[in-house]
Amino acid sequence: MLNEHPAVVQSAVIGRAVPGNEEVVAFVQLLPGSTVTPSDLMAHAARLLTPYKRPSEIIIVNALPAASSGKILKHHLADAARDGVIARV
Repeated sequence: MLNEHPAVVQSAVIGRAVPGNEEVVAFVQLLPGSTVTPSDLMAHAARLLTPYKRPSEIIIVNALPAASSGKILKHHLADAARDGVIARV
């Protein structure tokens, strides 16, 4: 759904544990020069998703970690989210 936004190059979501549940965290790579904010992307998500499916947080990054095949390495995103080490834009 986030990839449908015209300013988004690619995105990935992970689950993050919270007491008694799990929440969705989205990582988004934007087109160079884009001025879209996480709030703009949250509004986009609100139009397309029911509340329980919406990300609790959208993090804009310079690039998503990927293998040489192009596959996004979600475990790197999960580790970064857990450890609080994320290269945000």
